[in-house]
Amino acid sequence: MEKNGHLLRFQKIINTLVKHGFGQLIHDLGIKEITRFLPRSRHKEQAEIKETSKAVRARMVLEELGPTFIKFGQLLSTRVDILPPDYIKELRRLQDQVPPLFFSQIKEVIEGELKHPIGLLFEEFDEIPLAAASIGQAHRAVLPGGEKVVVKVQRPNIRKIIEVDLAILSEIAFLIDKYTTIGKLYNFKSIVEEFRNTISNELNFQLEGRNAERFKKNFAQDSNILIPDIYWNYSTNKILTLQYIEGIKLNDEESLQKENISRRKIVELLTRAYFKQILSDGFFHGDPHPGNLGITKDHKLFFLDFGIAGYLNEEQREMLSKLLLGLLTRNPEKILDAITSFSIIPTEADHKQLIWELERLQEKYYDVPFNKIHLGQALYDLIDISFKQKIKLPSDLTLLAKTLFTLEGLVSWLEPNYSMAELVKPVSKELLKNRFSKSNKFTSTFYGCINRYFKLLEILPERLISVLEKGAEGDLTLRLELLEMERLIIRLNSMVNRISFSIVLASIIVGLCLIVQLTEVILFSRFLLAEVGLLLAAFMGFWWLWAILRSGKL
Repeated sequence: MEKNGHLLRFQKIINTLVKHGFGQLIHDLGIKEITRFLPRSRHKEQAEIKETSKAVRARMVLEELGPTFIKFGQLLSTRVDILPPDYIKELRRLQDQVPPLFFSQIKEVIEGELKHPIGLLFEEFDEIPLAAASIGQAHRAVLPGGEKVVVKVQRPNIRKIIEVDLAILSEIAFLIDKYTTIGKLYNFKSIVEEFRNTISNELNFQLEGRNAERFKKNFAQDSNILIPDIYWNYSTNKILTLQYIEGIKLNDEESLQKENISRRKIVELLTRAYFKQILSDGFFHGDPHPGNLGITKDHKLFFLDFGIAGYLNEEQREMLSKLLLGLLTRNPEKILDAITSFSIIPTEADHKQLIWELERLQEKYYDVPFNKIHLGQALYDLIDISFKQKIKLPSDLTLLAKTLFTLEGLVSWLEPNYSMAELVKPVSKELLKNRFSKSNKFTSTFYGCINRYFKLLEILPERLISVLEKGAEGDLTLRLELLEMERLIIRLNSMVNRISFSIVLASIIVGLCLIVQLTEVILFSRFLLAEVGLLLAAFMGFWWLWAILRSGKL
């Protein structure tokens, strides 16, 4: 039954591709396992298909195929090394919005997960959703204590649907990697695996709740940033209940104008919040589109939807700090150092080509005014070079590039006359300064090293006097160990043995030759003893020569 479900879904995918004019592309791949699903009578290309660009049609295919493919398209929108710019631009437009479910379906999920009738669980529950996405939809509600909350409910059977789609994507990726040149170059199987990890995290609402709590802890000292509380008694893997924050979503342009909300203030709060997350906390909100962000009437920024989060370790944050500092100070050496430090360069990489690419990237941003630099695009350029050179970068760095690119687009929409790079200048200087504060881990490590050096200085005079005294008394013994000495001795022994063997062999041959001339001792009534000895000596000589040739040390 499951196999039939896979085949039907596979057929649906192929039919959708053909419907939007991609039948020939499938045929050109020449993979029998895929082309056998092509319909015998292909859809004729209609006039509207011919007039619509392939990039737009690719986006339409993903939207029609549903949540898994929409999110996979969003991941592919970060792969500037694989797709042309027009496809990247179009895939970034993919919106994770679908028609809402009937309330009866939502009610069934809630009561099944929380084991109580919805009327007992909530004093009020709004049947009309606040938002509907591919994985779940959100409803406003009121708890028995009077707290206003948002209940996020996972769509029924969405996990099974996504698992089938992931299995099919893995099969397609395997075939493309095996039979096509582009597959061998880009390893689509690994891209699908990365996507599998991302979407699995999004399906786990408890993980999203833990992400929210971590953000709340990180912003505990900042009264301008609000993170909703999580109500764990009303939450499961498929349900997440969060505090409702009164405010205006950033995609509600009409309400922003009506309430006279300062867009410049929103941009400043966004910039400060994100660069704190990236450079200081190492934990950032990975989906900053306007529907996931809001502003209160008293100008406090709040975050929603914590399903996608990125992690940066201390070393990665250090490299990002160097990169940002290089951009701020117009120091190309710092930029180059930061770029090359992000990952380990494999031995098979073309180092000359890599250096040339990095120098070209350096030139691209060298004379550009700071307010014209797009940080997200700069990271995409770095990722593009890395993929060309088969340098494996952390997946969180790709997510960071996508996040910065989305954030810059939001900033540009809110305040067209301002650049995020220009706005981040004072913020980043402050954050970089804080990285060297006494409470900072880096500085703590530095002070630790200084303390150890002081201890060394304390014991050094005493140890030095002890050495000098022993030297004066003649009791100083130096133990010298040469690396590889044991291996050298073994080789010398082998050489001496061969020389000795050669001398003995030569002596036997000379002795036998003299015997041949002076006597005729018969062995076994037929062979001369000297001749037998010469044959044995010749055999030993050839055996010795063969042993030397085999060792490769002639």
